[in-house]
Amino acid sequence: MTNRDPYWYFCLCILLLGISAQGWAGPQEDGGYWYTLRLQGKLPVQNLYWNMDINPRYRNEGAHIDYLYYRPAIFYKPDRKTSLWLGHDTIIGHPAGRSAYHENRWWEQFQYQFDAIASTTLSNRTRFEERERAGFHDVGYRLREMIKSSTPFKNHPTLFFIVSDELFINLGTTDWGATRGFDQNRFFVGIDWKITERCSMETGYLNQFVHKTTYNQENHIINTALSFKF
Repeated sequence: MTNRDPYWYFCLCILLLGISAQGWAGPQEDGGYWYTLRLQGKLPVQNLYWNMDINPRYRNEGAHIDYLYYRPAIFYKPDRKTSLWLGHDTIIGHPAGRSAYHENRWWEQFQYQFDAIASTTLSNRTRFEERERAGFHDVGYRLREMIKSSTPFKNHPTLFFIVSDELFINLGTTDWGATRGFDQNRFFVGIDWKITERCSMETGYLNQFVHKTTYNQENHIINTALSFKF
């Protein structure tokens, strides 16, 4: 055993908890499409980088926009495995049957990539969010833990098989509807194509299981992200 073994066990427990949460009975179901355009580059400071995500999300089998995200961030890479992030989300939500709303969200993030086992690389992402909804007073605090594996195809070195799971936990209850405890889980399986050294595309199936106050929601999503590095 190494000194990193407990961390591996923690990540695997997060994965198992997230998958088991999706076994709860009786969710309402929907289909959708999520798209992400990700731009990333280096800042004129050693080991400091910028990132920008634009992320529209559609529900009702893609017929209606659900959310639009603008997510600028900066991150520091002390080494090739570790990164520390600070970001902000501006979110426009379009809930069914209700008026659009705005959410502002600051977040901090720790990301780490483990040494490969055989040809598979495992990484984790821990994010802490402070969420504010326009027209309300409470700040919602949420913890997100994601683990992700990446395995190259033997005869196609630019293609990788991706599996990830992300668990969301609300740390309190707010006047705009967040409730303490399990919030949602996202399980993803797909393909990452390294088109060039500076461009990649990841696409696949995302299962989103959301706990709501009166019912549970399960969304079946085609999730595609196109990334460019400058």
